[in-house]
Amino acid sequence: MLVCVWWLWTSLTAVWAECDFARLSGLSQELRYDQSALPQYAQLSAQLALCDTQEANHLRHQLLYKSGLIQVSSGNELAALELFEAIQESPETSAFVSLAQKRLQEIYQEFGYWERTEDPSLGARYETLKGKLLSYLSRNELVPTDLLNGLVGLAPSSLDIRILINDALYYDLSRTLSINAAQSIIENYKIVLSKHKRIVSVTDKLHIHHAISVLQMFVMSTTPTNLMSCLALDMDYKPCRELSKLSSKLRRINPEFTSVMHPDQFLELSEFDWAKVLEFYIKSAKPIVFDGTKSGKNNLEVLRDVQRNLLTELLTQRTLSSIDKKWQLDSSASSAFTIFQDLILCEAYDQTSQTKIADTYYRAALKDKLPQESLSLLNGFTENLQNPENVKDILHNLWQDSPSLALHAVRKCLVALAAKEKTRYGIDTTQVWSLLENFAKDHEWDRSHNEAINKVKRIISNASAKKRRENQERFNQQQRQQQQRQQQQHQNAPPPMNDLSKKNLYKVLGLSQDASYKDIRKSYLLMTRKYHPDKQGQLSEEQKQKNEEKMSQINEAYEILSDEEKRKDYDNQRSGRGTQRQRSPFGNNNGGGFPFGGGNFKMNFGGFA
Repeated sequence: MLVCVWWLWTSLTAVWAECDFARLSGLSQELRYDQSALPQYAQLSAQLALCDTQEANHLRHQLLYKSGLIQVSSGNELAALELFEAIQESPETSAFVSLAQKRLQEIYQEFGYWERTEDPSLGARYETLKGKLLSYLSRNELVPTDLLNGLVGLAPSSLDIRILINDALYYDLSRTLSINAAQSIIENYKIVLSKHKRIVSVTDKLHIHHAISVLQMFVMSTTPTNLMSCLALDMDYKPCRELSKLSSKLRRINPEFTSVMHPDQFLELSEFDWAKVLEFYIKSAKPIVFDGTKSGKNNLEVLRDVQRNLLTELLTQRTLSSIDKKWQLDSSASSAFTIFQDLILCEAYDQTSQTKIADTYYRAALKDKLPQESLSLLNGFTENLQNPENVKDILHNLWQDSPSLALHAVRKCLVALAAKEKTRYGIDTTQVWSLLENFAKDHEWDRSHNEAINKVKRIISNASAKKRRENQERFNQQQRQQQQRQQQQHQNAPPPMNDLSKKNLYKVLGLSQDASYKDIRKSYLLMTRKYHPDKQGQLSEEQKQKNEEKMSQINEAYEILSDEEKRKDYDNQRSGRGTQRQRSPFGNNNGGGFPFGGGNFKMNFGGFA
């Protein structure tokens, strides 16, 4: 490359004193269509300007136009604008004049040079949208996103529009400390530095780099990467130097942001010195010294004072802004920076078994992570084991967003379980243990290298296994007790009323087992005459009762033995060949095989002779 440049420069000096178009034309054919060749394009164009011919003018316009296209493709539209305007301002004409004019109109609109655009409605549209934006800000109201998008769409690279939009975003930031607002401000500043680097002063560039770094560090809780660009411009610029030192110190103390905020990386977090976090933030063995900030009771307090001061300064100064309006930081707003501090302090206290103190930071972070309804449900579950069926999704979402908070919530639940099971013997916590066990399984705690997670996982696994054993033992005991009760009931139960195998009906009638129907009928009639109440005369109550019982037996025997099927069934039972039926084989299930049997039987002998 250096050889080519030297050769081209040597060739140009040879024709500098006079116009050698043929040689210049030949050199132009050897130029690369690349940003590195722009100096050669400029040198050839300057030499061609000395040639007072139409061919030379056409070639010069061609080289200027190509140079402009290279600048546009490299994102240097304002440099391209000067090249295209050089074609326009040339007294000579060529085919490239109209091409340059078209490119110029595109750049004028993109950068908001309304007085140069051919469409006057564009400038009018800009003034209308700007007036609406200023009206919202004058009333201390958020500017609608559609209005901001409308301004960007009108002139994406306009310096005025980007700074105007940042004014609106700074007002949003003052109320919410939103990551989205901070990121949008940073993107606007980067466009300003990229597209307008030739017109933005070094001082303003330093202010912008510092502003971006403050937003990255104290709102987004990310590494302030623009500090390097700031110090590259001026190594002695104090605001960036101080911020760089503070950022380096925090990187040595804090775990990586993603290792606490990303589930997969939190599972891999191991061998981190959490005591170091408490030592730095709370015990403050080496207090932070930062320009313009008073000392506090600990470094946590100092850092939050630094954050408040720097953000207030940003809201007040707003580099390049033309709006003379100052906004105050809402004291209730929380940033990712403060939430991250609450998260790591919660985890640090948990790791050192100081759960009550950890809970203070847990609550501070949780209120910024969950809506009120979800927050109430989760607190009800972790503290009182209420509504476990309603917190599964809440815990899952919390794990995806802030896994360390979800881990602390599980720890709180384990404490509540221990307390409930200790004070209320027999409480059913099966559903809660099942939820925790499934939560650990669903989020792959088995593959964790994080000892804090592994410790909680072991507690859940052991307790769940114990709970299953207890439930199984309780079930087995209930089964044994039920079997024992059934056996006892069976042993103590009187023989079924329909079991006639224990009764000798033939003996009741005074017959043998091979007696005929005629014998049975004859015996029955003789027996009834003997024991019929009307044939007995005056009897004592005791004798009457005995006779009635005897008649009941006689009738039962006759009822069975006089019926061929019933007699056969009875004989089978007596011989052991039959099986006892659940219902009476003789057509009655009211307490006896015979329809007139039972202690309450009263024979009706009306009409009997």
